[in-house]
Amino acid sequence: MLDALGAFSIVPVSRRGAPGPAALAVLPAVGALLGATAGAVGWGASRVLPEPLGAVAAFGALTLLTGAIHLDGFLDGCDAFVASVSPQRRLEILKDPRHGTFAVAGMFLAGSASLAALAAIPPARYPAALAFTAALARAAAVAGAFVFPGARGRPEKPRRPHYRADAGVAIVLGGSLAVLVLGGRPLGRNVPALVPSALLGAFACEAWIVSRLGGLTGDAYGFTIVVLETKLFVALAALLRE
Repeated sequence: MLDALGAFSIVPVSRRGAPGPAALAVLPAVGALLGATAGAVGWGASRVLPEPLGAVAAFGALTLLTGAIHLDGFLDGCDAFVASVSPQRRLEILKDPRHGTFAVAGMFLAGSASLAALAAIPPARYPAALAFTAALARAAAVAGAFVFPGARGRPEKPRRPHYRADAGVAIVLGGSLAVLVLGGRPLGRNVPALVPSALLGAFACEAWIVSRLGGLTGDAYGFTIVVLETKLFVALAALLRE
């Protein structure tokens, strides 16, 4: 679930290696940093290459900077969540390093939609647009951790949220969303409306995953982040096109 920066201990993790509440709180800020960096790469590439290749550079840079960890969760989720099998079998599919037909189809749809949308956004807007998108997708997806249960809890125990309520984390996440509302304004007067839309989209996506899996896993968050990023790229393309 953590981005590539987590490997360098910039993002704190628990002793078991799973992201703790503090890691969840800073994930939107990590996303903003990675998105801005990827956007700068795309903008720079567009100045020396045809503009569509700038979109490829931006998308590729974001994938590399995150270590493709969310994309891997998305591909695993496509195979597991769409398959008509039992929840237990879906958990087994998530652990399988191989990818099947649903993953290939999902990658084609998400990748082509994202690249087409980025190609429609003015390259000079890439740093701000990708920072906004990456931060918002992570903040919205992480919010579900405090609402929906985990998929691998002990069945004899009551189903609790994947992460227990933490006032400090809630304040940080709420602050991140408020900053995104304000930060989205320079991108366009309608862009701040994407914040509540992303939250609703995240909860809808994760509620669907819970109905299929029984709870959330790291792959479920990665799946949700990629779905939201794709949706936001398309929305921004409509709002920012020249």
